[in-house]
Amino acid sequence: MLKRLQKWFQDKSGIGENRDALALLRLRVDALAALQQQHLPELLTLPWLPPGLDGVSTAIHRADAMLRLPLSASGGSWARAATEYFAAGRELAQTLKSVAPEAQDLLDFGCGYGRVGRFLALEYHDAQRWAYDPKAGAVAFQQEHWGVQPWSGQSLDLILAGSVFTHLRPESAQAELLRLTEALKPQGALVATLHDFTGQTTVSKYTEESALPELEGPIDPRDYVTVYFSQKDWAALTPAGYSWSTRPERYGGTQQILVLRRVEA
Repeated sequence: MLKRLQKWFQDKSGIGENRDALALLRLRVDALAALQQQHLPELLTLPWLPPGLDGVSTAIHRADAMLRLPLSASGGSWARAATEYFAAGRELAQTLKSVAPEAQDLLDFGCGYGRVGRFLALEYHDAQRWAYDPKAGAVAFQQEHWGVQPWSGQSLDLILAGSVFTHLRPESAQAELLRLTEALKPQGALVATLHDFTGQTTVSKYTEESALPELEGPIDPRDYVTVYFSQKDWAALTPAGYSWSTRPERYGGTQQILVLRRVEA
C-alpha cells in the first residue's frame, strides 16, 4: 500500500514522469553501448599506459570489466583506469609470490581477462598455470596470451580467488570453498580477497556486470551478486580442518587478502 501511495504521489507531482523518462534513457544508453561493443576490436588500444610495465603484456580484451568499470566511473580517464588496473594486478601477483614462492601448480580461479594473470605469468613463469572462469572466452583469452590451461580438477599448490567470494551468495561460496580445498595439496594455500567484514552479511544485485550490460558473455545476475560477509558467517563457511590468516596487503586498496591453509595436527 505504501509503495502504491508513493508512486501515486510521484505521478501527481511530476516526479514519476521524470523517473520513467530516466528509466527509458538508461535503456537507450544500454542499447547504444551494446551496439558499440560489437564494433570494438577484441584488443583495446590504450592511449596511455603507466610507467614500469617493461616486459608486461598490455593486451586488454574489450570485455574486461576490471578496466571498463573504472574507465566509466572516472568519466573516461584512461590514466586513472589503467593505473588502477595494472597496479592491482601486479600487487596481488606479488602477494601470491610471497605466500608460496615455490608453487609449481597454480590456479587462477575466477581469472577474468588477465588483470592478475599477466603478472602471474611473470612471477611463476616456470610453473604450470591453470585458469577457471564462468566466461569461457576469458579462459581462452588467457590461454592465447599467457599460456594458461583450463582447469578441470587437477591438484594444486596454490589457488588464487581474487574478488570471487565478493560475488557469490553464501551457499555458493561454501560449495566453492569445499571444491577448492579438495583440490589443494596437503601443504597448499588458497588466497582469497574479500570486502572488509561487516556486522551482518549483506547481498546486493549491483555489480560491475549489471553496470556494464553490454559486455559479451554476461553472467546470470541471480548467481553473480555483491556480497559483504560478516566475520562470523565467513568463518562458518570454512571447511573443517582449515583456518584463515589475514595478510597486511590490500587488493586494489579496497579488499582484504586472506590465506587458507590446512590446520596442522
